[in-house]
Amino acid sequence: MLKVSCNIKALFLFIAVFIFVGVFLNSSLSYAFITPRLTRNIPVGSFPFGVAFFPNGSYALVTNAGGDTVSVVDMATKGVVASIKVGAHPAGVAVAPSLAFAYVCNAASGNISLLNMATFTKALDINTGGSPVNIVFTPNSRLAFVANIRNNEVDVINTRQNAVIKRIGVGKKPQGIAMSPNGKIILVTNAGGSSVSVIDVSSLSVIRNIRTGKNPTSVAFSPSGSPAGYFYVASGKENRIYVYNAKNFGFIKKFKTLPDPSAVSLTPDGMMLFVVNYQGMAVSIYNAIHFNRIKTVNLPAGPMNVAVSPDGSAALVTVTSASSVALIRVKKTQAAYAQAAPVSSVVPGGAPYAQTAQAITSPAVPASLLPPSNYIPQPFGKVASVYTGKGPTAEAITPDGKYLYVINTQDSTLSVIDVAGDKVVKTIKVGKYPTAVSVSPDGHYCFVVNSSSDTVTIISTGNYY
Repeated sequence: MLKVSCNIKALFLFIAVFIFVGVFLNSSLSYAFITPRLTRNIPVGSFPFGVAFFPNGSYALVTNAGGDTVSVVDMATKGVVASIKVGAHPAGVAVAPSLAFAYVCNAASGNISLLNMATFTKALDINTGGSPVNIVFTPNSRLAFVANIRNNEVDVINTRQNAVIKRIGVGKKPQGIAMSPNGKIILVTNAGGSSVSVIDVSSLSVIRNIRTGKNPTSVAFSPSGSPAGYFYVASGKENRIYVYNAKNFGFIKKFKTLPDPSAVSLTPDGMMLFVVNYQGMAVSIYNAIHFNRIKTVNLPAGPMNVAVSPDGSAALVTVTSASSVALIRVKKTQAAYAQAAPVSSVVPGGAPYAQTAQAITSPAVPASLLPPSNYIPQPFGKVASVYTGKGPTAEAITPDGKYLYVINTQDSTLSVIDVAGDKVVKTIKVGKYPTAVSVSPDGHYCFVVNSSSDTVTIISTGNYY
């Protein structure tokens, strides 16, 4: 009888908690019960450090600080399909929302390696000086912001020019960096102090410094569809996570985690927070709204950074001692609630982007820029030089991977490249100063945005698809 009574009490307690959560989230949360678990380790290079997913989730890039390379991991096969030589001691890596290119921070050589995502090859190096360690892009891929830990600054790179256009002074040893979902605010953790610098993207200036826990190492915003507009800061020396309101920077809560939290990342629904604990040799996973711990995944020595896949089904953690990335699966049940309306996390202080910029690109990656999930460019590495027009700046590949369309800014042309044949098969005149190019999902049309003539050139791909 006592056992039955306890079971009944437990059932009522569960129902009460369930109702409370439903009321708290206004019965509009898209969320399912989750069970993260470690499923495999994927071998990469020596001393893996940074990790980032492609926006479509098909690949991940891993920087190997000990081997000066970047490993390209195919998420379908869970294997490395390319190894790209970059600068000395690569640290942070980020893929542009346009999916056309990625930047790698080379902390020891003081430069950024630009990677061509269509061919998985290094295109050039951008000099920053100091020790660049982490990087983020604006949603339209026009600007990149680099945390430069030695120079105590954030370097702003114009991705058209591939050059530093401004250096913004912040606190001591800036390390973690994050872009707000609306692209208007940058947060930078100053690991040498106890603060987070807030940078306004429109003015490229620091508008506020927020006091936080000691040795803040990493920061992450709630995604745009999250039920709460927060940002999360890992305090390395205090072994705590600090939570703030992303709209007014107000303090929400701080909670204890395992030793030495070095990196944080959230699932796309904003419900689950991954915290890498370097000295604790684990990843702590929390409910990002109520801050209770969901699970702890133990790892070999030296877990460093974490990235969550765009669909929220997996997380990759770089593990330095094992020269691998740990794959953590996030299993969701079929139980779910109605979709939540996006919660705005707009931060005052920045003017909105111009309408034209929003029209050209958006945070959502166009389907035409995403290679098929089974497409793997071959071979990897530089095998030929293909000469196009003057000032090639952006490219798009056909869905079958056979043709590459490259816009040439200086002579206002579009080059059509046969990928297998390594040659230009057609040159097409477009409008003045083309700045963006995409191919329709069916591959039948190519669209070129011409900035100086305020036009879009629409081209039938014909035989070149």
